[in-house]
Amino acid sequence: MNKHTSLASLVAVASVLTLVACEDKSAQPPLSEPKPAVPASDAATPPGGGATNGATGGVVPVSPEAANVGTGKTITAMGVSVTLPDAWKRNPPANQMRLAEASVPDASGDAAKDCLVVFSTAGGSVQDNITRWAGQVRDAQGQPVAGTPATKQVGGANVTTVEMTGTFAGMGDTPPKENWTLRGAIIETSQGLLFIKMTGPAEGMAAALPGFNTMIDSVKKS
Repeated sequence: MNKHTSLASLVAVASVLTLVACEDKSAQPPLSEPKPAVPASDAATPPGGGATNGATGGVVPVSPEAANVGTGKTITAMGVSVTLPDAWKRNPPANQMRLAEASVPDASGDAAKDCLVVFSTAGGSVQDNITRWAGQVRDAQGQPVAGTPATKQVGGANVTTVEMTGTFAGMGDTPPKENWTLRGAIIETSQGLLFIKMTGPAEGMAAALPGFNTMIDSVKKS
């Protein structure tokens, strides 16, 4: 092979390499783009179809229309019924945040010493709400009073009760009341948590304890 033939061969090889390098890349399949992340499934719907509250993970409050707001002794709300003791007075709810309301007249006849019983609901866990209640009752050092919760089954539902005594400030919308008792029950229903919050002077609340216990023992699915 002469010099001219070798040079021609090298030029031919170089031309082939250049064509391969410059080949139209549009003919090649594009790189796969990353697939979008699969969104997490929606939070599970609570039993009974109640909606979840995104802020607290609890159940969205049920409207007052969901309760029986009549004047009878049996209060029906959120799929359960509770019967008030005969001596207790059923009252219309004072505001739209209450499902039902009752009062326990003081033996002295002084309405300011009556015990108030409020039925309501909101989000959060049982412990969340016990902690919230504890923040409404303060001891002599101004610290929340920690009650001792007790849970039992009544009428097929878990019912947790707790009691705190001290200076009661409520939601901060009333003047603090010394030697006041908050006694509460949280009923776990298929629609969420039903609260029964009873407050009043410690002496009157102690006298009303048997009636409170009788009311709790009357809980049943409606």
